[in-house]
Amino acid sequence: MNSLRLPRQNTLFIDASNGVAGDMLMAALVDLGVPQQQLIEPLSSALPEHQLEFFQETRRGIVGRRARVKACEASPPHRRLGDLIAALDHPQIPEAVRDQATIVYRHLAEAEAKVHGSTPEQVHFHEVGAIDAQVDILGTLLAIHWLQPAEIIVSPLALGSGVVEAAHGIIPIPAPAVVELLRGFPVCAGAAGRELTTPTGAALLISLADRFCHAPEGSPVAQGWGAGTRIAPACDPPNMVRAMLLETSVLTRETIAVLETHIDHLSGEETGGVIDALMESGALDAVLVPAWMKKSRPGQLLTVIARPEDRERLIGEIHVLTGTLGVRERLQQRSTLRREEGTIDVAGSQIRIKKAWLGDQLISVRPEQDDLRATARSSGFSATEIRRLAEIEIEKVGHSSE
Repeated sequence: MNSLRLPRQNTLFIDASNGVAGDMLMAALVDLGVPQQQLIEPLSSALPEHQLEFFQETRRGIVGRRARVKACEASPPHRRLGDLIAALDHPQIPEAVRDQATIVYRHLAEAEAKVHGSTPEQVHFHEVGAIDAQVDILGTLLAIHWLQPAEIIVSPLALGSGVVEAAHGIIPIPAPAVVELLRGFPVCAGAAGRELTTPTGAALLISLADRFCHAPEGSPVAQGWGAGTRIAPACDPPNMVRAMLLETSVLTRETIAVLETHIDHLSGEETGGVIDALMESGALDAVLVPAWMKKSRPGQLLTVIARPEDRERLIGEIHVLTGTLGVRERLQQRSTLRREEGTIDVAGSQIRIKKAWLGDQLISVRPEQDDLRATARSSGFSATEIRRLAEIEIEKVGHSSE
């Protein structure tokens, strides 16, 4: 029997563990292989007059690229969110890029508004509103649009420390706007004494990332390096961002938290509601498995699968629900198929279905069991007949998806 060979796709990994700024990210993508003119021509048409150039630069023996933007505005205005979004309405800017740029600008506006006690619509953009920052944001998004990666994975972002001079004067590092942007996202300390992640770099990566991890799996295809303006001291890693293109499986992987504990002190009646309570509290899955424990006592192994951000709350729930003295936890990777939801009409009722895809291949279509039972009760048909009718409709869905 021939073994199954899964189709492959391109994944973009961005290593920002040594810092990131918009110009560094744009330069890394050009160094990766994006043609310069794919950025320069639409940017020169859509934005106020400027000059954008890319040139090679070597840091610690690594040859990469630097991006340099020269503004031609004599007296650039302080722009607001509406001004930046309005500038996106240009035929040279693809719709997907306009949509993504709007998200980036809104992230920046919300962070600045939070820091300055204003509203996203009223906050004045200083550094971000300047032409070089607009070029960095749109140029990066145009490069991503040209690459068309199936997935974008980003490393934890480095914060740095110290102080930096901004439009409002000397401010601490990480900049307050960077902290607001990175709420809920993974970060690392990075080198001390300097700014590592700028607001523009942070806003781009949190908008683009499908997930975060230290290192992805796959077969490397190409890499590109983007150098920053500042030269890092010899004791620090080079001030560069690496963009890496990898060939990966179409299987999507995500990080999950696995929580476990053994229970031997509760009766069947007492454990009866544990699973339902944990599912209602946001667990992705939960199961109790019989176990033979110490002192020859029968017990149960409780295993809960959760989102990493929910694990602390669910650990507390497990303690409260079971009275267990300890809960083991670990982070794991799991593969998932691309899923879509739809509906079919059976006996005059709408039944939800779940479709699962492996690449472009539809491999599973399943009806929602609760809907099947509800339709059987309301229609007067037996559950067996409703399932048979649902299978006929699902067969149509399968053929229409080929």
